[in-house]
Amino acid sequence: MSAVAITRTVALPRGASALERGTIRVADAVTRWATARAERRQERHEAMLAAIQAEQTTKADPRAADRMLAQMGLSGR
Repeated sequence: MSAVAITRTVALPRGASALERGTIRVADAVTRWATARAERRQERHEAMLAAIQAEQTTKADPRAADRMLAQMGLSGR
């Protein structure tokens, strides 16, 4: 027994041949695949831009240089 559930129906023209029906279904599947791929790429792009923006807008710690100098055993300003 197969566990396949039909989750989407494609409007087929009346009188379409088996080849035409198959072609329409394949075209619908390719369209869904391409759309999902483009949406995933858009989400990655937006996440990357948000990360870049967050990195560029962080404030520099004014005491970071003093801490680094102290770790090296040098006096601060």
